[in-house]
Amino acid sequence: MKKEIFNANTLYVLAALLLSIGSLIIEFALAGTVYAQIAWYIDFLIMALLLAEIISDARRASSLQEYLRLNIPALLFFAGFLLLFLYSKITYVLIEQKQVEDISRGIIIVRNTFILLKVFSRLRRLSSFFESIATQPAQTILFSFQMVILGGTLLLMLPFTTTGGNGLPFIDALFTSTSAVCVTGLIVVDTATAFTLWGQLVILVLIQVGGLGIMIISYFTLFSIRQKVSVQDKLLLSYMLSEQNMSALSKRVKIIIYSTFAIEAIGALLLAAGFHTPATDWHTTLLHSVFHAVSAFCNAGFALFSDSLEGFADQPLITLTVAGLIMLGGISFAVLTDFYSILGSRLKASFNPTNKIKVKRQVSLNTYVVVVATPVLLVSGMLLFYGLEHSNTLAELPLGRQYLAAFFQSVTLRTAGFNTIPIGALHRVTLLSLIPFMFIGAATMSTAGGIKINNVAVMYAYLKSLVRGHDSVLLRGYSLSRSQVNKAFLVLFFGILGIALSTIVLSASETAPLENLLFEAVSAFGTVGLSTGITGTLSFTGKVVIIFLMFIGRLGPLTILAAASQPEKSVQVAYPRGNILL
Repeated sequence: MKKEIFNANTLYVLAALLLSIGSLIIEFALAGTVYAQIAWYIDFLIMALLLAEIISDARRASSLQEYLRLNIPALLFFAGFLLLFLYSKITYVLIEQKQVEDISRGIIIVRNTFILLKVFSRLRRLSSFFESIATQPAQTILFSFQMVILGGTLLLMLPFTTTGGNGLPFIDALFTSTSAVCVTGLIVVDTATAFTLWGQLVILVLIQVGGLGIMIISYFTLFSIRQKVSVQDKLLLSYMLSEQNMSALSKRVKIIIYSTFAIEAIGALLLAAGFHTPATDWHTTLLHSVFHAVSAFCNAGFALFSDSLEGFADQPLITLTVAGLIMLGGISFAVLTDFYSILGSRLKASFNPTNKIKVKRQVSLNTYVVVVATPVLLVSGMLLFYGLEHSNTLAELPLGRQYLAAFFQSVTLRTAGFNTIPIGALHRVTLLSLIPFMFIGAATMSTAGGIKINNVAVMYAYLKSLVRGHDSVLLRGYSLSRSQVNKAFLVLFFGILGIALSTIVLSASETAPLENLLFEAVSAFGTVGLSTGITGTLSFTGKVVIIFLMFIGRLGPLTILAAASQPEKSVQVAYPRGNILL
């Protein structure tokens, strides 16, 4: 049954659906020679998909006569579509030769309606396809991110989203949408000047959805309107939240959503006090404060100022507020939920002093690791940055502002992407020294990227136990499973491999210095968003590489590998033990 769901024909139908929608948007919402050429090639691709579907069905049939007998409606549909296709293309060529701009849009509507009807006639098979995806949580998460990125790409290609009135080119729209949904912050066009208010709001929504995750938002909506959730949906949600207690899923999701909006609202109020000036109207202040509060908490790094936050380096209210939002978003929803539970248990204990031991809740090992590792990385990053840049980019600032700027940049290395000093002016040794911090990132289940400090803690515990000769991997009196250790090193391996291969490709396609390319690659994988200024100059190949790194960096290598693998039946097989000299 599974093979039947994932056959080639289903993929042809799904591809035709997506291309048909894209073709309609391009034909009617966009104008220009480039978009006309894109629509032209899309039509040929759709035609090729429909032809491939017919060939695939014919090859699977036992005989040609049987295929013709069973597929007369499909063949008639294809013949009608072929006639419309040829007519539209011949008409287009003739009209273009006569230099007449108005092409018969009635033919376009009928032709694309044929495609959509064809797709809708196969909805049962598409339904089976999506159901099969939903049974595997990793594939569901992967697919949801892809759909949000695609939707954002199409919106940013529309004329009303850009100040020039032409929309972004496809590759730039895809890059921007991926950067927003993957909460990275790398940009190929200036967010402050290239987009209209509507375009900036689209980016804001993409950041919020990318930070929380479309699945968490969807389940929060279902829980809020008291809709029943199936066991399969609960399994998916428990996979996303790493929550074993099924009965606590609703409470966990609500805590995540409510705490996110509450933190962002408080951050927006504080930023409004810093952004507002007598020369600034409240509409602009409101937009700037809300946008930067959401961007900071989601660790996105998008800013509505062309120089990021360099103009506010001497304003502690803004820099400390943004830094606080970044840290709260980077410690993860799991830690925030744990803090909420601990606070609740402490309050209960205060009202029930005779039963404190039973009521109080202890800090989990995961929370302990995040809370201890976070300040270690922040302080070490700040001291390193100050030591390397105090006579360079920090030289003109007063001593107090130097430490503030160094602290802020240490915080943004946790995959936030804001900057109060020009990154392109940093020493080469500074750029190379910051790469490990970006590569590590923040906590698992946070809005940040990187290999995560949780995995670093597991690898540290393994190496420490190995050196001390312990049979078990121990961390703060707890034993860690071999599965956790293997996954931690797997994340490390794929992170290094992905960055290395991407840097090699960038070295071949770009002309920037190697340290800048490496910095850009790590920034994309860690969803940091800091750049030396080469993002806007990347070639088509370079943009595709960075898009790939941002995507795998946000979802994580484990999710990508789990989505790509197929479940297999467990078979117990004993193999002879081998020996390799080390």
